[in-house]
Amino acid sequence: MKFSNILTFSALLCALSYNQATAQVVPSFGSAGSFAVLAATTITNTGNTVITGDIGVSPGTSITGFGPGIITSGSRYSSVLSKAGLAKVDALITYNSLMAISKLPGATNLTGSELGQTAGATTLTPGIYNFSSSAGITGKLTLDDQGDPNALFIFTMGSTLTTASYSEVVMSSGGKGANVFWLCGSSATVGTYTKMVGNIFAVASITMTTGATHTGRLIALNAAVTLDNNTAFALSAAPSTPIDTDGDLVPDNLDDFPNNPEMAYNNFSSPSEGTTTAFEDNWPLTGDFDMNDLVIVSKYNIITNAQNKVVKVIGDYSLNASISSYDNGFGIEFPIVRGLVDSISGGTLEVGQTNAVVLLFTNSHTELATVPEGTPKTYTLSFRVLNGPTLNDFGTDYNPFLLNYKGGSRREIHLIGKSPTALADLTVFGTYHDNSNVAAGRYYISHTGLPYAINIPSASFDYPEEGTDIGEVYLHFIEWAQSGGTVYKDWYSNTAAGYRK
Repeated sequence: MKFSNILTFSALLCALSYNQATAQVVPSFGSAGSFAVLAATTITNTGNTVITGDIGVSPGTSITGFGPGIITSGSRYSSVLSKAGLAKVDALITYNSLMAISKLPGATNLTGSELGQTAGATTLTPGIYNFSSSAGITGKLTLDDQGDPNALFIFTMGSTLTTASYSEVVMSSGGKGANVFWLCGSSATVGTYTKMVGNIFAVASITMTTGATHTGRLIALNAAVTLDNNTAFALSAAPSTPIDTDGDLVPDNLDDFPNNPEMAYNNFSSPSEGTTTAFEDNWPLTGDFDMNDLVIVSKYNIITNAQNKVVKVIGDYSLNASISSYDNGFGIEFPIVRGLVDSISGGTLEVGQTNAVVLLFTNSHTELATVPEGTPKTYTLSFRVLNGPTLNDFGTDYNPFLLNYKGGSRREIHLIGKSPTALADLTVFGTYHDNSNVAAGRYYISHTGLPYAINIPSASFDYPEEGTDIGEVYLHFIEWAQSGGTVYKDWYSNTAAGYRK
C-alpha cells in the first residue's frame, strides 16, 4: 500500500500542528543520555564499528568485539550494579514516555504504508507516525525538519522496523536527529549500508547489518544489540537556551564545527571503510576481463553548512593494484561545474572540462613501484565548493574513471551508464565488443551486457589473478551484471558453495 499525494499532504499538516503543540514534552534520557549503545543481554560487534559515547549491558555482562571496534568519548559498563543498570531503568522510562506521547490525539496512522523513495512516502514533516504492526523503509526517506535540526519525529511500530539495503533516512537541514525516535514493539533490523538518523528503541533486539550507519542511540530493552562495521552516537538535543558559539544557528551540540560558521556537518560516505572500483582497461575490447588493471578504494566526507549546502569535499583513496601494460590514470568527475572548485589539494583540476574533473594520477606505474604485491598508495583530495548545491543535489554517487591514451585517442573507462567527460574520444564508442550508443545515452556496456568497470561496497575486494576472467572466479558475477545488479547482490562476498573458485 502506498500514499496518495493528497492523503500524505493532509496527514502531514495535521502532524505538524501536533508537533508544535507538544515540542516541549520530549522526555529526557536521564542517566541513559551518555549511552550510544545499551542492551539487556549482550552487545556483539564485528569489524571496525565506531561508537561515540558509553556502551553497556544490564543485566547481562557480555560485550565483545571492541577491538577491532572503537569506543570514543565513552566507556563500557556491564551488569545491574554498573552505570548500565541505572541507564536501563531510565531508558525504559524514556521509552514509556514516548509511547504515551504517540497515543495522544493528532498522531498519524501509517499502518500498511511503506516509507522511502521507491516504496511510498518520500518526505515527512515533524510529527507522530504510528504503525500497528511492522514498518519498512526502502530507498530514501527525507525528514523535512523545516530548518530545525531538533524537530520532533516519533515513529512507533507494533512489531518490527526493517530497512532495505542502501536505504537512507536524512533530515533536510542536515541534522543528526537528536529528537527523532524509532520505537519498535519487538526488533529492529537496519539493512546493509543503510544510513539512519535518530534514536532506535527496541523492546527486543537491534541488528545493524554490515556497513549500516546511525547518528543516534541504539537501545535494546530486553535483548541484544548486534553490530557489524557500524556507527552510533549519544546525541543530545539542544538546551532551552542553545549554545551557538559560531553563530550559524546550529547549536554546538549538533554542530561538527562549532567554531566555524561556514561549516556545520560532516557527511560520510557509506560504507565507512570505502568502496572498491575495479577496471578492465582493454575497452572497447573485453580483453582478459580480469578487473585488476586498476583497483582503487574511495571514501568521502562531504562537509555542509547550516543550510545543508556543500562547502568542502574530502576524498580518501587507496591504489591497491594496477596489473596492466598500459599507463593508466585515475580521475573523478563531480556533479558541479569546474568554476565552483577552489583551494584544491591532493589532485589536479583538469583544464578544458565543463564539470569539475579531478585527476589523482596519470600513470599508475609510477605510483606503485611493485604491483600488485606492493603496499597500496594512499591519497587525500580536498577542495572547497563555492556557492555549492545542497547535499541532496550533490549526492554521493560520483563518476570515477580510468584514463589512458592509445595513439592520440583519449580513452576513458567509466562505470556502466556513466557519461564520459568532455575530453573523451567519442569515436571509440560502439566499436569492437562495446555496445555503447552516445545518441541513446548508453555507455560502457558490452554486447553481452557486461560492464568494463564495477563498484563493490567493500574495501577488501579480492580481485582475480592476472589473465583470469572475473566470471571464472566469481561464479555469479555475470548473472549479477546482466541483471543490472538485481540478483546475486552478494556475488563478491558470499563464500558458500557455488559462489567462487
